[in-house]
Amino acid sequence: MSENSLIQRRIERTLRERLATFRVVVLHGARQAGKTTLVRLLANGGTFVSLDDQAQRDASLQDPRSFIEIRQRPVIIDEVQRGGDALVREIKIAVDADPAPGAFLLTGSANFLTVPHLSESLAGRASFLDLLPLSETEHERTGGLLTELLADSAHRRHASGTRDSGRITDSVLAGRTISSDTPHDYAERVARGGYPALIGMSERMRAVWFDDYIRAVIARDVRELTGARKIDELPRLLEAVAARTASDLVIEDLRRDLGFGTRDTTSDYLAHLRMLYLVHTLPGWATNAATRARRRPKLYLADTGLAASALRLSTSQLLDPAERMRGPLLETLVVNELAKQATFTDDRVSLSHFRSADGRREIDIIAEAADGRVFGFEVKASRSVNSRHHRNLTWLRDALGDRFALGIVFYTGDVSYRIDDRIVALPISALWDR
Repeated sequence: MSENSLIQRRIERTLRERLATFRVVVLHGARQAGKTTLVRLLANGGTFVSLDDQAQRDASLQDPRSFIEIRQRPVIIDEVQRGGDALVREIKIAVDADPAPGAFLLTGSANFLTVPHLSESLAGRASFLDLLPLSETEHERTGGLLTELLADSAHRRHASGTRDSGRITDSVLAGRTISSDTPHDYAERVARGGYPALIGMSERMRAVWFDDYIRAVIARDVRELTGARKIDELPRLLEAVAARTASDLVIEDLRRDLGFGTRDTTSDYLAHLRMLYLVHTLPGWATNAATRARRRPKLYLADTGLAASALRLSTSQLLDPAERMRGPLLETLVVNELAKQATFTDDRVSLSHFRSADGRREIDIIAEAADGRVFGFEVKASRSVNSRHHRNLTWLRDALGDRFALGIVFYTGDVSYRIDDRIVALPISALWDR
């Protein structure tokens, strides 16, 4: 068994719970994120079939009903999007006839709900989960800070019968003294990214792997799923997004810089990258839903290793304080890590960013719990924290009052400490260090 197959995915427990409840579970995420390895563990006497296999794909396309009927439940269909709309319709018919939970586990390397020709809805029958590349908590086999924050805040509020007044600060700091991660470690984590196949691979071979990965995904998946023929510009768009990771999404800027013909063309190409889990966005946050809808999202590459490779940045280059992408890629590391942890926490949480209407106040990441509790995060590439780094968190705390649970300034230093009431400084590694 290979080293990466030994890593237990934190989402496995959630996946098993969904299979015990829903007739169909759809696990989707980027190619090489580890979906196939995970679902093979859940066959439980059922049937596993991959539609990457030409013969199996042909059978699913020619006679989708028979393809499903002959198989022992649970039926695990890997890369289900390659079977098309007819296969999904037959799954719907099958689970309507027999509503037993856990009948089908489907995986896809594209966002199932955005693939143009997979129009048949499984609403009410299926549960959808994202499997993202490896979290640092999975690499290190440790717990995650986001889960700790949400669970601790909820526990204290329940125990006291009132809103938590800031005692969560002591809990977060407890046991976190000196971080062992150095700036070199952070640069290496950024350059490595989270794809399981890259564990133990040299930096030079990682560059080869990323180049091959992009060619394969774009040449096959984009053309197959969208019918698009003019896809030669997608690697250039991916590079442009990498250069803008952690910045506002402005379609017109992308169109102009890349020389694309229209805004719609640029939007379509960007949608292709999002569909394949190569790019994602953080929506703008506001207390009012209507205001929130008008806020501009921030754009991120979904894997820092992919971003560093697209920009031809090595670990040593990412250590240089003069490298302009050092800060944005560290922010991307933190945003992506929080997004991964959000997929396996028991508590529902939404991630966004904040920028005031006049542009004077910005907060890198806002995490809002289902009960309205708000956590704010700033990410700094510096080895120390000064008053400028937390002033917007302090403003948000004062504006929200008891709704504000905690503000954290993540930085590349090694000491955890209290800055102010419900404001702390933590090494970035605190995200995964216990």
